[in-house]
Amino acid sequence: MFGRELGYFLTIVEEQSVSKAAARLFMSQPALSLFLGRLERQVGRKLFYRSGSGLILTHAGKCFAAMARKMEKASRDFEMQMSSADESFIGHLQIGTSPHIGSYVLPSVLPLFKKRYPNIEVLLTEGNSKVLESLIAGNQLDAALLHLPLKDVDADYTLIKQERYVAAFAKGHRAEAFMYRKESESRPFIKPEVLAREDFVLSFPFQRVRQIGDRILRKAGIFEPRIVLTTSSVQTALRFAEAGMGVTFLPESYLKLFPCTHEPNLCYMEDRYGASWSFVVAYPKGAELSAPVQYFIQLAKESFM
Repeated sequence: MFGRELGYFLTIVEEQSVSKAAARLFMSQPALSLFLGRLERQVGRKLFYRSGSGLILTHAGKCFAAMARKMEKASRDFEMQMSSADESFIGHLQIGTSPHIGSYVLPSVLPLFKKRYPNIEVLLTEGNSKVLESLIAGNQLDAALLHLPLKDVDADYTLIKQERYVAAFAKGHRAEAFMYRKESESRPFIKPEVLAREDFVLSFPFQRVRQIGDRILRKAGIFEPRIVLTTSSVQTALRFAEAGMGVTFLPESYLKLFPCTHEPNLCYMEDRYGASWSFVVAYPKGAELSAPVQYFIQLAKESFM
């Protein structure tokens, strides 16, 4: 089995759903279902059974998943062994990122990159999505860490991770009465429509983090939210929500960047609200990626494993 197909199978394992895995992989559900059926015929065993909570691994499936993970690890170990310094590449790698994404991802990526390519200088440009997309369109960046959908540029990209959003509001907020739990989930859930009469603390409309929040509200039937504060800083929005000024939405990973002092309520939302975004490495349309750029993308993917 090829590495890509291993990835398909392990994504189904993680999502416990063919439809969710297909969406994450940007494939059609029928194509992924055909792959799974073909794989089970090759293995000669059923790998999943259906339950109320989704697809569950059979005994054979658990064994196969363990083997698949070992094969993935072996592949990564091989790459690491082959990653001795390559001094033949000399020049620049021009990377774009938002300050938030960069501070979360790049500290674990760039030291490994420099270990393999010591003679390549990394030029890091920080800006919002609109700025970075324009630089990609003008071939002024080799790659940029962005989130889908890309608004202002027709670029190619590699999916890195699909990430959930959370709704944040203060302890003691009246919305607590509408929180509910789901089995095997680490956080409570809330339906955004119950927040229709609440105050909101949001980013500016041009920011991608705000655009995802607006999508959540629209899908909940809230078209004119009562916004009491607009800020360019996700951290500021979270602090004011934590202090009881309103509700805000943010990617779950940002909670690691901005630890909360008073532990506000942090709630997931059902998939139908579109409460997630896809993290990608984007690059100019039709570009032939150099070995250093390909390695940068590989490291970005591994940083989320």
